[in-house]
Amino acid sequence: MAFKIKIRDRRFYIPRAIRMQEKMDLNAFYNIKTRHGRFAASFIIYLGEKDERIRIPKKIGQDLRLKMADEVEVTRISKIVRSPTPKDFLNKNYIDLFYFIPKKTYSNLPVICREYTKMHKKFLECWYSSKGRPSELSLKRFVSTDFLELCGYYQAEGSKLKLRARQGRNFLFTNSSPRIISNVVRKLFDIGLEPEVISLYCRYDKSLAKRGAGPKIRRFCSNLGLNGARLKIRSASRIENFVSIVAVTNSLFGETIMNAMDYFRKRFAYKIKDSEKELCYKFLRGLFDGDGSIFVHRDKSLHIRIMLYEGRKEYVRDYANILQNLGICGKITKVKNKNPYILTVNGNWQVLSKFLKGHILSLNIKKQEMLLNAINQHERFRTMEPLFLFADGKSMATYELRQRTGWKYGWMHTWLRRRARERIITLIRKRKINGTLNNVWRLSKLGTEELNTLLTVKEGLKRLHKD
Repeated sequence: MAFKIKIRDRRFYIPRAIRMQEKMDLNAFYNIKTRHGRFAASFIIYLGEKDERIRIPKKIGQDLRLKMADEVEVTRISKIVRSPTPKDFLNKNYIDLFYFIPKKTYSNLPVICREYTKMHKKFLECWYSSKGRPSELSLKRFVSTDFLELCGYYQAEGSKLKLRARQGRNFLFTNSSPRIISNVVRKLFDIGLEPEVISLYCRYDKSLAKRGAGPKIRRFCSNLGLNGARLKIRSASRIENFVSIVAVTNSLFGETIMNAMDYFRKRFAYKIKDSEKELCYKFLRGLFDGDGSIFVHRDKSLHIRIMLYEGRKEYVRDYANILQNLGICGKITKVKNKNPYILTVNGNWQVLSKFLKGHILSLNIKKQEMLLNAINQHERFRTMEPLFLFADGKSMATYELRQRTGWKYGWMHTWLRRRARERIITLIRKRKINGTLNNVWRLSKLGTEELNTLLTVKEGLKRLHKD
């Protein structure tokens, strides 16, 4: 049933009689179709418990050509029902973002969400109401598993969700590395955010102003694909060199990312299934790229330490549990007279191999190069060189190994005995060579993984030296 409502300053009130007639429930979202002359538009409203006026969005008011005091015909009112939340976050190797969208915001405001299709892709439309004004968020529903890298980045460098006047709870990410800022912005685009929603705040040292820092930052913003109107540049005396802040002014988005971050951190800290190891590695990549470091002693010991910095104790305990579930032991220490906790991992051969296998430090070229050099200089790497002779599934006799390596019989016998004890090689048969019986060896499954680690290190170092 169509009816007319009076509008003043883009605000209107639905009479109680019409609400009873249309069977409109309180604390619910409605889609209202309106007509003003020959212009028509539809928008979302939230009907709360209080009889308060409802505000028409500014763009809708412009489409309807509304004046300060006017009259609009309402042609249809339909209730919006939230789509059912999926039971799992994983759907055919894609992350379902609908799983992390809350039913209520941190301020206990109801959230409505429904699915729609655009260009053969599924998107999510979400609304929550603040004082009768619905705020909208549009995201892709199914995103790649690289979304966990964004959660790891936010876990490392994201700020707490603080309630700000007229802004809600913003998503804020702060870092001084242009490369990391570029990665985060690209991942925000991948999950469906528009450039008009993302803001970039840049702060640089006053000494850089003479070197033309302003035009360079604007060029950097343009290369990221961001809107120049959403860029703010200022100089500051306390900042060394350059710092950037990526901001998304939308409470629902900030709470969705926070929910996903907390969910994955707690899930991996409790237990990691074999099918979820790759997801855990992606989470750790963003985490270690933001807050991790690797240190190699320059003395003869070549001791290696991998460290992670965190200000909250509950978080650093979860990090230690995640690494523990992957078979990596770490130690938590507190810096005296300072805030951060440090999670330190001593880089033995098993730890370095797992960091290399999971590509945990691969997002940072310098950290990855230090990891490859540390493995290359490790004593275990030098003692495992005969494994290259077993490439492509070859089987080798003891005599052939001695001929190819030039080792004496005692050295080769000791090496074979130790590798067999470690279950890296297995004895498959005996064969006569020059009238003497020789053991014939082949790589086991564990030995194949060890050989792949050695090959990855060699290929990685060659690639880095070429670059």
